[in-house]
Amino acid sequence: MTFWHGFAVLTVVHVLAAASPGPDFAYVTRQSLVNGRRAGLLASLGIALGLSVHIVYSAAGLAAVIAHSAQWMTALKLVGGAYLLWLGIAGLRSRKSAAPAGEIRTVAPRSAARQP
Repeated sequence: MTFWHGFAVLTVVHVLAAASPGPDFAYVTRQSLVNGRRAGLLASLGIALGLSVHIVYSAAGLAAVIAHSAQWMTALKLVGGAYLLWLGIAGLRSRKSAAPAGEIRTVAPRSAARQP
């Protein structure tokens, strides 16, 4: 299998996974309904850019290198666990900031692409 053939196969697999309904679909739908069409398109663009990172490192073989190296895998698990802890602590410490019932918030396009 050549590099480009493998790259095409990985791209198709990732696109099919991205097309199935899931959290990404719910996030884009929410952004579109709450903040408008442009925010939904920006959210879709952000998700597509994130998927492209996975496609590139999978095609480059980085996933195989990490999977076969115990030290790199351990380091990746520790970094991922620390990140999840940081997200959890930040979520617990954050204050609730919801718009009053019936009021629609307007959000600048640049901030609409960031997840709340």
